[in-house]
Amino acid sequence: MEIIRGGPEHVDDAASIWAHAVAKRDGYDEVPTLGEARPGVESALAKEPSVLLIAREGGRAVGFLAGGPQGTDTAYVNYVGVHPDAWGRGVGEALLRALPGALAENGYGRAELLVFVDNVQGVRLYERLGWIKVGDPVPHPRHGRLEQRYAFVPAGGSASV
Repeated sequence: MEIIRGGPEHVDDAASIWAHAVAKRDGYDEVPTLGEARPGVESALAKEPSVLLIAREGGRAVGFLAGGPQGTDTAYVNYVGVHPDAWGRGVGEALLRALPGALAENGYGRAELLVFVDNVQGVRLYERLGWIKVGDPVPHPRHGRLEQRYAFVPAGGSASV
């Protein structure tokens, strides 16, 4: 598996991965279309400096991580997505392990994200890799599903959580 820095040419790959991952994770009857998934990924990358990492196996994109600025030295990770065909193969972990380099490259001292508390695999992964809970879970504004904020401070980053 290789992790590369993504660009505009990778947005459709990321959106497709997200559509398939969310459909599987949340039990949708149909996978959202590329047209439905693309705007969210584009929005996550709209402000600079943005971060887009792509995980590839055999030249095919199987996972991605995307986000951008949230505060002065904090990146907000909007997406960590892995295509369901690649679940359980360490793709999400590889993306998150590549994140500190991307953060440093873009001038960020730390990162934050939100994860649904019922996404047990995601929660376990973040906690195992050193992400720290920040505050209490809050209901998602659209559907009420509980989300937990997590922060990650790489070595040499800004430690205030």
